[in-house]
Amino acid sequence: MALIIDTRFLLDHTFPSTDEDREQIIRFLKRLKQEKIYIPSVVIVEYLKVAGKIIGLSAAKTKIRIWINSGVEPISLRQEEAMEAGEQALRTPNIPLADIIIATLAKKYKAKIVSDDPHYKAIGVLTVWYK
Repeated sequence: MALIIDTRFLLDHTFPSTDEDREQIIRFLKRLKQEKIYIPSVVIVEYLKVAGKIIGLSAAKTKIRIWINSGVEPISLRQEEAMEAGEQALRTPNIPLADIIIATLAKKYKAKIVSDDPHYKAIGVLTVWYK
């Protein structure tokens, strides 16, 4: 199974709410060692925006590079997926554009999204979560 990391997961990974969350994330990641994992460019943008305010831009970039160096593959929309995402955005105007882009990439890669965001279910994309 392929997985796409969402911004919510990266932020929870970086800033776990509790020690129990930290442990659950570690156990979750150990189960994923054999999975192909992707990170959309829009997730990188969102993560740098949020985490950069908290830990600084340099540290946030380092954390993204660690994910990429560990084998997580960055992905972006191509023309065909951009057209599909645009159609989805027109059909579901109340869903954030970043979520639509991530969902479109999940469909392309036949992947589940690592997130607890209910927007993905509204679009019909499967998710998994560490809890």
